Amino acid sequence: MASLDSARQDGFFSGDAWSWWQARRLRYNLTLGAGGWLAYFVAIGLNYAFHHPVWRDWRGGLGMTLFLGTVFLVIMGVANVCYLLGPAVEGWVKPADVDRYRKTAYAMGLWGSLTAPAIFPLVQLSMLIADG
Repeated sequence: MASLDSARQDGFFSGDAWSWWQARRLRYNLTLGAGGWLAYFVAIGLNYAFHHPVWRDWRGGLGMTLFLGTVFLVIMGVANVCYLLGPAVEGWVKPADVDRYRKTAYAMGLWGSLTAPAIFPLVQLSMLIADG
């Protein structure tokens, strides 16, 4: 029976590409998590700035935080599946300048993933402007 380490050496996930992308996955997830928390606090701040309190009491705040946190964890899971496109495309395309490809693809994927949490406060802002 093949182990996971030997299975990913074959096909388009070469050992070097897989190692490079996996070494940066924790940083990717921490950045995405920080972006989610920042977006959440910005959205809450916008509501209070427009005099629209978000919660009636602490139970509502806790419930909303847990619900939105769970939804964001699902979004982060989808982002991590999409993260696999980095080494996959590298294996398919086989770029001549591998280092440049990796840095560019990582940056594009990270900034693209950060647009998901950034949409939340932007939608909040547009709804608050339309309402008042």
